[in-house]
Amino acid sequence: MAKENFSTGEAVKITGVSFYNIDYWARTRFISPSVAEAQGTGTERRYSFSDLIALRVAGELRAAGVSTQKLRRIVEFLRVRKGLAQPLAECRLIVTGNDVQLASSPEKIMSVLRAPGQTSFAFVFDLARTVAEMKQKIDASERKRPARVSTSQPARGRSVRRAV
Repeated sequence: MAKENFSTGEAVKITGVSFYNIDYWARTRFISPSVAEAQGTGTERRYSFSDLIALRVAGELRAAGVSTQKLRRIVEFLRVRKGLAQPLAECRLIVTGNDVQLASSPEKIMSVLRAPGQTSFAFVFDLARTVAEMKQKIDASERKRPARVSTSQPARGRSVRRAV
């Protein structure tokens, strides 16, 4: 993976999160691009790979039923209390029903699984798998990208003749 930053369109393809959600989260400063913010009409946001991970995690948590408001509270808590710059990209989360917990150790995961009444256990977000999938998508898109042809130079082998 040689690419270091990604446009919003590339973020949509790689993360599976809709353009609308990515745009909304950037405008509301929930998940802002760390490489470049849009500076008005004609400029674009540029996201780092960590930003893409955060977008993907947020998208999957939203799909699991966690509200955007709850995600905002989780992110704020982890930034303030744990000192994480990008909490959704830097930690493991356990989703139980509509509750989200920080998986700080294997023991924490096991205690959640052993807790009585955990019939609504949804999933433990597999960050390593997600990162690997996203790297594969990026590599595949880079292999598919055709070489760009410059239109500033005239085509070789053609001569222009004028009628006299």
